[in-house]
Amino acid sequence: MLFDVNAEQAETLARKKALPTSAMRQEMEFVSKWFKSMGATEFIPASELYIRHAGNITGAVKSFTGAEMLAGGVTVDEALGTFGYHFDIRGGIKGLGNRALQKGLEIFRLHLPPLFNFGIQHALIKDVSNLVVISPASGFEGYASSAGRIVEFNCGVGQGVGIAIAIALTTAPRNLAEISNQEVREVLVNTQRLPKIYGVSYLEQARELDVFENLIA
Repeated sequence: MLFDVNAEQAETLARKKALPTSAMRQEMEFVSKWFKSMGATEFIPASELYIRHAGNITGAVKSFTGAEMLAGGVTVDEALGTFGYHFDIRGGIKGLGNRALQKGLEIFRLHLPPLFNFGIQHALIKDVSNLVVISPASGFEGYASSAGRIVEFNCGVGQGVGIAIAIALTTAPRNLAEISNQEVREVLVNTQRLPKIYGVSYLEQARELDVFENLIA
């Protein structure tokens, strides 16, 4: 079942442990009766919600923008892996069209998915010691959050963070925010576990999106 909520409602749900509201439970009960009327013998309502997006952290060591993804992501000498996915905003972004018109912009349209190299800097926090956020709520800006929500991508980032934790614990120890992509990459290279790096730069479209993301804010 899909429930249409706005950003404020999604944030409230996230802060309440992603539990369905009473209205949602009533809707599930209605659907349960409907299915059973057609012969279903069991209907298990959701005990918690999958919230598509509920905001991003601030204060990442280096945030990731949609334009940067389109430009190929982090540089090859920093890359821990490569990932590709559409900027998936199939449900639309309420008010984006009107906001663009107010700014004298056209809605940005992209038919090619970004194929970008990634590191861990967008998941590391500068001002809170040894805090990492590996999720759709990492340091994504603009269109980046729509590609950054994918589990496979975050698993790759998580692997890099795991290596960074080992480095931090065995050298000094150090704050996680001080660990660079290059240090993690060196471990992957030395252990022959660095995956193929093949990010693609769509520079013209990246420049267009960079303008759009900065002016629409």
